[in-house]
Amino acid sequence: MGTRQADVGMGVLGPLRAEVAGREVALGGPRVAKVLAALLLDAGRTVPMDRLVDVMWDDGGPATAVRQVQDAVSGLRRALAEAGAPGLVVTQHGGYQLGLTERQLDLLAFERARRDARGTPGDTVAALRRALACWRGPALAGLTGAALRAEAERLDALRVAVHKQCLEGELALGRHQEVVGELAALHAGQPLDERVAELRLLALYRSGRRGEALEVYQQVRRRLAEELGVDPAPELQRTHQGILIADPALAAPEADAAAASAASRPAAASKPAAASKTAAAAPAEPVVPRQLRPGLRDFTGRQVLVARLREALADRDESSGAATVAVLAGPGGAGKTSLALHVAHQAVDRFPDGQLQADLRGFGGSPAEPGEVLSRFLRGLGVPQRRIPEDVEERESLYQTTLAGRRILLLLDNARDAAQVRPLLPASGGCAVLVTSRSTLPGLDGARRFPVGVLPQDEAARLFGRIVDSASVEAEPEAVTEVLRLCAGLPLAIRIAASRLACQPGWKVATLAARLRGQGSRLDELHVEDRAVRGCFAVGYDALEPAAARAFAVMSAWDGPDFTPESAAAMLRVPLAEARRLLEALARTHLLEARRGESGSAERYTFHDLVRVYAQECARESFAAECGPAAERLAAWYAHATDHASNLLHREHTLLCAQEDRPCPGGLPGFTDRGSSLAWYQDERANLNEAVLLSAQGEPTPVTWRLASAMHIFAVQSGNWRSIRSVNLIGLASARRLGDHRGQAWMLLGISISYIGMGDLVLAERRALEALEQAELSGDRNAHTTTMAHVGLVMHHRGRYEEAAHWHGLAVADGRMAEKPGLLAATLNNRGYAFHALERYAEAAECYDAALAVLQASPEPIPYVEAGLLDSLGQTRLRLGRTEEAVLAFRQSATLRAELRDLDGQAATLDRLGDLHATSARPDAARAAWTEALTALHGRDNPLAPTLEAKLADLGARH
Repeated sequence: MGTRQADVGMGVLGPLRAEVAGREVALGGPRVAKVLAALLLDAGRTVPMDRLVDVMWDDGGPATAVRQVQDAVSGLRRALAEAGAPGLVVTQHGGYQLGLTERQLDLLAFERARRDARGTPGDTVAALRRALACWRGPALAGLTGAALRAEAERLDALRVAVHKQCLEGELALGRHQEVVGELAALHAGQPLDERVAELRLLALYRSGRRGEALEVYQQVRRRLAEELGVDPAPELQRTHQGILIADPALAAPEADAAAASAASRPAAASKPAAASKTAAAAPAEPVVPRQLRPGLRDFTGRQVLVARLREALADRDESSGAATVAVLAGPGGAGKTSLALHVAHQAVDRFPDGQLQADLRGFGGSPAEPGEVLSRFLRGLGVPQRRIPEDVEERESLYQTTLAGRRILLLLDNARDAAQVRPLLPASGGCAVLVTSRSTLPGLDGARRFPVGVLPQDEAARLFGRIVDSASVEAEPEAVTEVLRLCAGLPLAIRIAASRLACQPGWKVATLAARLRGQGSRLDELHVEDRAVRGCFAVGYDALEPAAARAFAVMSAWDGPDFTPESAAAMLRVPLAEARRLLEALARTHLLEARRGESGSAERYTFHDLVRVYAQECARESFAAECGPAAERLAAWYAHATDHASNLLHREHTLLCAQEDRPCPGGLPGFTDRGSSLAWYQDERANLNEAVLLSAQGEPTPVTWRLASAMHIFAVQSGNWRSIRSVNLIGLASARRLGDHRGQAWMLLGISISYIGMGDLVLAERRALEALEQAELSGDRNAHTTTMAHVGLVMHHRGRYEEAAHWHGLAVADGRMAEKPGLLAATLNNRGYAFHALERYAEAAECYDAALAVLQASPEPIPYVEAGLLDSLGQTRLRLGRTEEAVLAFRQSATLRAELRDLDGQAATLDRLGDLHATSARPDAARAAWTEALTALHGRDNPLAPTLEAKLADLGARH
């Protein structure tokens, strides 16, 4: 497991230390502290539950020990999350794991410095000094318990051993005077350690303090006799005897202090001549390295990607000073390494001078330092260890010298960033480099990038079938399909699931599907031996900065298909620029996937199905309290945004989400006109439906019915009447729970409109009258007037034209309608059509003239009303025998409705135009109009479609 942030600081080499951004983490109690100590002592490794129980209790603990340990782990996670470092503690099979780097944990830094204690005496001493600098006092000071004290004693003893080794080195370098005081202090703490006493005698003697040395010896001799009843060891006695006789063998080394000091400086600051000469020399006989790990015999699919990668490796310019670099970027578990190995093995013949491979540990564990990898590659290329310079720059020069003129393929696996990769790139055009990473490595100039995503359904099925016996696959095709759906195309998940099935003879595919079906346990099931989908995702999550980790977890509370920067800003309550930065960061590491909306818009992001499951686990562990409010903010944002989008599409739309009532979180999307608002709705339809469902959960809120109402004008254009009814029914239930008469009126109105679209006019009338009743109770004149006009429309559809004219007249007479010229003109148009149906053409004409006057006086065009009015005019002109004028009006109406995306209205007008042509003995024109109408209705739930098909069939039979 990696780290999420560089400002985490933990320590066990002294009192237990836990800091984030320089502030102490409030652990909350001794049990949490003990759990943290146990995890730090085994950082990067899984600490089993029984070990944690032993740490908490000396006697094995109570019957509830496991539960109490789990509670302590939860408390630790909570404390770290509140301090700004969520997700550090991860659940592993049988225990827990905490992963930190040596920069974040003093114990790891200590161990690394000990490993570095080699080479020249000066380098060894410098490394040991770094190791000792990690200590702040006795290990785990202040913590109790036998298990932890045993660990503390082991570490304290190791510290003393390192200190002795360091002081031995200092004496070998002639620094006896500098360490006399340090040896006295160490001896005071370790009075019975005879090696420390011996070193102290030497330092004193070499510093010209022979008398003090002899006195110290006598003190040691007496204490050993009094406390242990023994004489000094032979080595200490010999040193004492040598001091007595001034033995030359005890004298300081002859090397002068300056030379000793130079030898002890860090390699980066001191470049010995021998190393410089080494850097200029390549091995006499080049070695051909063959470091590629084995590929997979059952590698499946990716044919197009394999071909493109092979083409990239073949496309090299050996005269250039740059290697070909191909970056395979994709989410954890996508099979990037398997793909890179598959391609690399196929291309070995193109690289006769060898192949090098290294795991850069960019995600998961401590990232490999470029200098470390350079040393390994140089050894692989035949350079002896003694000839590899200590200085990293000289090491890189030797590396480039060794690769010059050679054709070598490098596979750099699991790179963290471009800075880790650049020093490893050959300056030789005959070489090529395959880099795999969860990041797209945007800072790696000149690289070609190859996205590695999930497998398509057919390739996923082939992979599953290569691991599981064919008989099982053929016997249960539906269960196989379900397993693959639950694995969501992720190769690692498919391999784990298939392997588990293949190793369980008693299982059927349906058994595996059932076990994967539960979302809460799916990641538990996708785990076999040392491979786990959860662990794969955790590596990426653990590498995130705190803000990105919070965004990743909190956004999983939203079950809609995707996010935009605006919606994420609302959900996370951050500025738009910060939301955009967080989304891009998550997409770079493939914890989110970037995609385009249906309208072609960019900047949309979505979770892979299994990644969402993992993100929800992270949310439950560290951000549970934030998720509910965040989802509510997003639903409220959608209500505001849709309300304003509807107002752009229909200027007379009543804004239901007033800014003063509840400010819009995150700001509104960037739509500015009808076209952009329509495109926005097209992209957001599924999210809007999810927002309605989400807002209806828990306590009722007006957001539900307001959002449903704001969606209405867009939804009508889609013609999905059943969806409109469903959304408005949810809003109606919420409004009823609130006792909100206004909300009930608008929802019942929407439901009535959906029933008109579905052809159920009885229910349309019933819901319209209920809407009118609620509008009257609400006291909202706007809702009341609009509902009266709608009742008239229902009566019109039912063929009750006198009642239709009456209700339209009542609506027109309400002075409130004058504020909405579009609604007034539409109602006049509908009233005129009622008179038209009653064959009262003069009254119809008066209504149309009045409607035209309203439209002409309007400060801006109202095309959707004009389209309906032109349709009515066409019908009236037809009745008056003005056929060509009627054709012109119908055609103008159909054109306007097509531009407005009012496809149902367009089809109805074209149907009437086709009827006109048919009765005028113009069959070709009729066929063209009806065909155009049927095309407009393609994929829509409109009962006119079968009527048009029947008319076309009849016309075809007769002509």
